[in-house]
Amino acid sequence: MIKIILKLLTLFTFFLMLTAQQGCQTTSTMGGKKISAKEEVKQKMILEVQTEIKELGATPLTESEAKYKGKLGKDKYIKALQDQLAELKAEKEKNKSEAKAKEEKEKKEKNRTKIIESVKKEIFFLGETPLAEFEFTTEDKYIAALRKQIDELKKLKEEEELKINAAIPDWYQSMPKGSETVMYARGSAISADLDNSEQRAVENALIKLSTQMQNRISSKTNLVIKEAGIDADLTLKTEMQRISSVVVKEATIKGYKIYNTKMAPVANGKYRTFIVIEFPVSLAYRNFIANIDDSVTLKAEINKLKSTDAFKELEEYVSEFTGT
Repeated sequence: MIKIILKLLTLFTFFLMLTAQQGCQTTSTMGGKKISAKEEVKQKMILEVQTEIKELGATPLTESEAKYKGKLGKDKYIKALQDQLAELKAEKEKNKSEAKAKEEKEKKEKNRTKIIESVKKEIFFLGETPLAEFEFTTEDKYIAALRKQIDELKKLKEEEELKINAAIPDWYQSMPKGSETVMYARGSAISADLDNSEQRAVENALIKLSTQMQNRISSKTNLVIKEAGIDADLTLKTEMQRISSVVVKEATIKGYKIYNTKMAPVANGKYRTFIVIEFPVSLAYRNFIANIDDSVTLKAEINKLKSTDAFKELEEYVSEFTGT
C-alpha cells in the first residue's frame, strides 16, 4: 500500500513539473505583467482594429461601452427612442429624396420649356410656323414633333440650296463673245473632291479653247499662205501647219487666266465647278510670228509671208497686245 502511495506521489509531482513548464512557455510580459499567448494575440487584434477606427476619424469604443450597450439595448425605453430616431432618419431621407425629385422635375420642366422655345425660334427662322402644342398629349411628344418638323424643313432647304448650287450661272450661259484680240472658253465638272472638280473644269475649258484657237490660227495661216502665193508648195504648207499646231498647244498650257468661276456643293457630297477662261489671242499671234522667224524651212519665203496683208494684220494685233 505504501508503495502505491509513493508511486502516485511521484506521478503527481511529475505532472506538476510538466504543467509549470507549459505555463512558462505560453506566457509573456506586457506592461510589467505576465500574460498568456492567447491574451497577447487578443491585445494585438484589438490594437489593430482600434488603429483602423482612428484612421477613419472615429473614436474606438471602450470595453465598458461595448459591455453595457449590449445589455442596455434590451431596455424598452431606449429601444423606443432608437426606433423613434430610426423613423425620424427615414422620414428625413424620404423628404430629402422627394425634394430632390421635385427639384429635378421642375428643372426638367424648365428645360423642356427652354427647348420648346428654342426649337420654335429655329422653325420661325426657317420661315415656317411651329406645330400647335394642343395637338400633343405630353411636352416630350411635342418636342419630338417639333424636332421632326425642323429636320424636314432643313432637308427641304438643303434640297433647294443644292438645286440653286447646281443651277448654271448666267455669266456661264452668256459669256463674252471675244474678239480678234481675246478669246473665251468655258468648262464645268463634278467631283467628290473640290480641287479635282476645279481642275477638270479648267481642262474641259482648255479643250474648247484649243479647238477655237486651232480654227482661228488655221484660218489666219491659210490666208497668209494664199496671199503669199505659196499655197501650191506642200513643204511650206506643212511647215506652216506645224507651227500652227505648236502655237495652239502652247496656248492651252500657259497664257490663259480665270475670267469667272463658281464652285458649289451638289447632291451626294460632290462639288460642281463652272469656269470661264480668258486667253489673249494676240499672244498666240506673237508666238506664231516668232516661230515663223525661227523656221529654217520658211527662211527663203519669209519676205513673201511678211509682205501679205494678213501677216501685217497679225503684227498689228501683236503690237496692240505688247504696246509697242
